[in-house]
Amino acid sequence: MRILLEKIRYKIKETSAITLIKVGLFLNWPWLAVAAFWLASGKVNPKCKSQYTVLCMGRSIFVEDVKAMAAYGNRIKYVIVWRTYLQKIYEHFINGQESKKITEENYHTHDFCKKGKQDYYLYLKRMFPLLRRALGFDAVLGGNFGYLDQQELARVCEEAGVPFIVLHKEGLVRKGDFKTLIKFVEGKRFIGSRILLYNSMIRDAYIEAKISGIKEENAIVVGVPRLDHYFLEKIGESGEKQIVLFSFWSTDKFFFIGEEIDSSVAQKRVDDFHRWVMEFALRHPDFKVIIKTKVATHYVDYVDRVFKDNFKEKIDNLIITNSADPKKLIKGSAAVLGFSSTTLMEAIMAKKIIISPYFSDLIKGQPADHFFEYPNLINYAKSYDEMEKIILNFKDHYNYTEQEKIDFLKSYLYMPDGKASFRAEEAIIKAIEESAC
Repeated sequence: MRILLEKIRYKIKETSAITLIKVGLFLNWPWLAVAAFWLASGKVNPKCKSQYTVLCMGRSIFVEDVKAMAAYGNRIKYVIVWRTYLQKIYEHFINGQESKKITEENYHTHDFCKKGKQDYYLYLKRMFPLLRRALGFDAVLGGNFGYLDQQELARVCEEAGVPFIVLHKEGLVRKGDFKTLIKFVEGKRFIGSRILLYNSMIRDAYIEAKISGIKEENAIVVGVPRLDHYFLEKIGESGEKQIVLFSFWSTDKFFFIGEEIDSSVAQKRVDDFHRWVMEFALRHPDFKVIIKTKVATHYVDYVDRVFKDNFKEKIDNLIITNSADPKKLIKGSAAVLGFSSTTLMEAIMAKKIIISPYFSDLIKGQPADHFFEYPNLINYAKSYDEMEKIILNFKDHYNYTEQEKIDFLKSYLYMPDGKASFRAEEAIIKAIEESAC
């Protein structure tokens, strides 16, 4: 009942805020948009006694990092306004057929919707001092530097002497993907005081690519704040009768590889792997088997389709969900299954065995996943029987040393010490204090 009431309350707040934004745009009254942002805002750590407040432009994974910073750093007060509200303003000014030509790569290099961009900038410029007075923030924090709706906001912030900072929620791609990744950021421009990065690989790649606005002095490696809890909280004992599969698609995982892999063969292996997990649940009713998908319904639909194509009746101990907390699923499982995912890194931190399908024979000249330099950390299953054997004997499949684990985590997560939140807040506070000088 409580959850239902919270959903109703949120929906009323969301509808009211969007209505205020639309009326404010129609009447050209920015103060109504400010009222909408104030209404839609949420405080993460209101009891924090810090002198600094940061406005965060909300986006799923990015918000998890912010919550971690509030919990493990707690030297900054955070206020979140979801980017969907900012997008409503952006879409009002930048619309029509020409707006469809705008991309993150050409926003600053082409004149598509030139007047719309200028009008959007001017509206935000009028709105910004009122918004700052209403929410009382000292800096603005975003989750990526390429978002179209944030470009003019970043410009307004910097002109007003308010640091615009990005906690870049990218950088955990396979090492072999970095050169291809750079191709997708050519033409982008970073506008802001600091860009905080998950690891040194992404920092070096961006600097080498000479992305406008990213320099050695403003690109700071901090690690991944949302993963600090694995180092700072007791993991506890997991049940030996639970496994979790973090569902995946081949098109998502092999995006950077493209035509170098036979997509139909790869997708069949993905389908088979999901089917094996369902088969395991059927054969072992004493196990709790969870398949966790991403939030979007098409990811859930995919798993449902695999099930319906292969099984005629419900499997009582099989749970398919898009809403469960990944941390709790990982901590409560004996084995974590998936492919080329941050969740597998989390499982390593939580001292779980990880199991993946095998793709290396399909990919030539580059790694198939994050573990190519650390093969002892992962267990590959090429058949149902192999997967079943690994799960039933999971205690025999910790094949790596502590040093191998640390070396692996350092390469992707910078310093596996539980201090990413502290480093991120330190960089934000320094940017605020420098702007005040």
